[in-house]
Amino acid sequence: METIVFICENNIEGILTGVYDAWVEALSSGLGHDHCRLQTELGQPELFCVYRETPTDPVKAGKVIRTLRRKLGEEVYECLCYAMASHEADKAEAVYKTIVEGLSMKQGFRVLDKVMNPYVARCFDLKRNVGGEIHRELEFLRFQELEGGVLLAKIHPKNDVLMYLGPHFSDRLPLENFLIYDMNRRKVLFHEKQKDWYMMDALELDAGMAGRISTQEEYYQDLFRMFCHTISIESRENRALQRQFLPLYFRDVMPEFAKGSRKIV
Repeated sequence: METIVFICENNIEGILTGVYDAWVEALSSGLGHDHCRLQTELGQPELFCVYRETPTDPVKAGKVIRTLRRKLGEEVYECLCYAMASHEADKAEAVYKTIVEGLSMKQGFRVLDKVMNPYVARCFDLKRNVGGEIHRELEFLRFQELEGGVLLAKIHPKNDVLMYLGPHFSDRLPLENFLIYDMNRRKVLFHEKQKDWYMMDALELDAGMAGRISTQEEYYQDLFRMFCHTISIESRENRALQRQFLPLYFRDVMPEFAKGSRKIV
């Protein structure tokens, strides 16, 4: 029996649209969920598989979201959203089969307890990885004040976590105009003073604009670097421990490392 593989866009709405189409196909064709799969990339074609493109449909995605919240609960829905933000290639299939498992249970909100199910276990692992990166971005993200008074932060996360940073920073900085730029996905999160935040695609960040930091910002950056250099005790320097608490991966977009400091490495 052939397997139908639905190729969906690599975002939450795209994956949930794929879930909707795969579910309808599994029931209407009689193939069942075992012969329907979800992918965000075509990859290497397999024998006995039929591939279908699944255009993103906000209406279909909305129906799936309402069903998940009503039947599986907010905790499961949040776990699935985190999993869908992962950079891993198998996330769509894991989410789809976890939803199938949850909706087949009388108490669907307990689906995350079924850790022996490989798809549920995979969703949990993806959620934990994404949640960890969100936590680290909240800790290590740095804003710089540009000449016009706008705050700019650059990130390059492995997972698509930009949307999860908006609520935190809009709550912490309600009176600031700021933007956070995801360099890997070329997306920008905007926040206008005393307004809500929103996201949009950006082909390229204006390098000239982004490089023009205010005089006061440059002054305080120099002060901070001098402070770190002054309080450092060379005989107690532990670079391995420093890297454990602040991985090198985050440092190239942190202003305190822009000009380098012998004691912060």
